[in-house]
Amino acid sequence: MSNAPSFGGAWTSQKLDILRRYLNAYTTALKNQGFSLTYVDGFAGAGVYTESSQDYQEFQELHDGSARIALRIDDRQFDRLLFIEKDGQRARALRKLAEEFPDRVIDVVQGDANEEVQKFCQQMRNSDRAVVFLDPYATEVSWETIAAIAKTKKIDCLIWFPLMAVARMMPLDEEPSPDSALHLERILGGREYWRQLYHNSPQLLLFGGEPLRERPSGHEHISDVYRNRLKSVFHRVAQTRRTFKNSKNSEMFELFVAAGNPRGAPIAVNIANHVLKY
Repeated sequence: MSNAPSFGGAWTSQKLDILRRYLNAYTTALKNQGFSLTYVDGFAGAGVYTESSQDYQEFQELHDGSARIALRIDDRQFDRLLFIEKDGQRARALRKLAEEFPDRVIDVVQGDANEEVQKFCQQMRNSDRAVVFLDPYATEVSWETIAAIAKTKKIDCLIWFPLMAVARMMPLDEEPSPDSALHLERILGGREYWRQLYHNSPQLLLFGGEPLRERPSGHEHISDVYRNRLKSVFHRVAQTRRTFKNSKNSEMFELFVAAGNPRGAPIAVNIANHVLKY
């Protein structure tokens, strides 16, 4: 096919199954409410994906990506769907997907997810509610975007957090390089948040130098910092942990669910805690 699908594996299918179940429960919970519901996909991809191996690609089965999953929620359909994708080829695939659903309100925007999601947040009305799904390809999501989502108090947000990629910027035996420190500040919203993970090592440098700086091994501490950051801006954050590991049992990603609306947050996190368990 001219617009090649994205590739995914076991993580992808599990992540998207959680999304599907969350969207089904979310829209059912708001079925009899008068809100206008929007689904926002910040890194929408091509709408479909195949398994990770590229061997015999023409024979591989296509699976629904997040955009198509959201379109197929039908107990209480989303009134509007906003698909954001920076890559031109994938954006074209999303426009073709939109043509399959001519009776739906679908906007496909080729652009930067941080800019477009923040723009969406600024345009929300009192009668609007939304789910934003942030599934970045790497570490693209800025804290500024997360804060803008929370500030609306109208959005539930599912965030695919790249634990391993963030951990690679944070050496165990020294503080991050200047470039990595800037990236971490963008992701976490401040230098103080990654610095709290570091402490002076008992081992001192020779000749009266500064003490070595080190952080605990493992990724759970990084995940805890990000969770606490989410708690500082959202009304509620689901407590159930859903961490995704590789074949070597290394923690690669964590899926967070945060709810911004004070009235709806208890229901939202109950749904999230349930779907994250299985």
